[in-house]
Amino acid sequence: MSYAEHATELLPWLQTDYERLVELKASQKLAHAYLFGGQQGLGKLVLAKHFSHYLLCKSTQNNQPCGECRECQLLASGTHPDLKLIQPEDSSEIKIQQVRDSIHFISQTSQRGGYKIIIIAPAEALNVNSANALLKVLEEPSNNTLLILVSHQPALLMATIRSRCHLMKFNRPAPELVIPWLESKNIRASATELLRMAGNVPLRALHYADEDALHDRVVLHSVLEKLLQGEMDISEAAGQCEQFTLEDNIEAMMLCSSDILARNQVSDIKAAQTLHDHDLKNLSTFFQDRTRLKALHGFYQELLKARRAIASTSNPNRLLVLEGLFFSWSATIR
Repeated sequence: MSYAEHATELLPWLQTDYERLVELKASQKLAHAYLFGGQQGLGKLVLAKHFSHYLLCKSTQNNQPCGECRECQLLASGTHPDLKLIQPEDSSEIKIQQVRDSIHFISQTSQRGGYKIIIIAPAEALNVNSANALLKVLEEPSNNTLLILVSHQPALLMATIRSRCHLMKFNRPAPELVIPWLESKNIRASATELLRMAGNVPLRALHYADEDALHDRVVLHSVLEKLLQGEMDISEAAGQCEQFTLEDNIEAMMLCSSDILARNQVSDIKAAQTLHDHDLKNLSTFFQDRTRLKALHGFYQELLKARRAIASTSNPNRLLVLEGLFFSWSATIR
């Protein structure tokens, strides 16, 4: 299996952040724990993996992993003994046993004579018990260890965890950094339009390049419009969208709502520039008075609460959550 098949990618809009980490390592100022915070779809986990590969590679070239040494071969096969990725397994939570395993991992001597690295993604999936267990690792760091917590919602983490990590905050990049990268992926659609639809979130834009993802988006927008028109009931709407993940439905409704709010709160000229998704023009016409815009603001806050709830609850009734959100959406124009 070649390294190229599993090599991490240094995303162009994260070049500066990567160089900053490399410089910290070179100057021996690298902290033992970092919190990569920012919206989902910006490539935070990709950066965490790429920098980890750099730290573990024994023959780096131009501050990049070589892809040829024994360390890189182990990384390519996913069997490097000194790199551990912790993610939710059979639920939406990271459980305490996973963190306990990482404590044992950290306590051992590096098998390859270099760094020992743990990446936790998304960190907000830690439940109360696993988060408390992680504190032990953060409070008693070993030499040559690195923890990278990747979080889409850092505010959901325990304050004691946040305070023990160096925060690196990631924002939406400038389109000129993203469009050439999207075009290099041999996408059929316009990279510019995909990025606009995705609200300048690069990995979401790449996701939209998939025809199935575009179909899912069209279905959701159609459901939202029919709910406002009174042409579909809540249970039917939930049935049509239940096949998509609740997280995807919430993210899509958040983007939809924020675009509509942007369009209807500025002048007509600016509206055409601020509306990321031009297919939302029909939905936008429902929200042209202050009362409905205020209700839409409230719905957006409800989406945020729902996203926090599903991140902190192991087994929410996803159908009931979705039905509740569709009911609230329908109520925005009443």
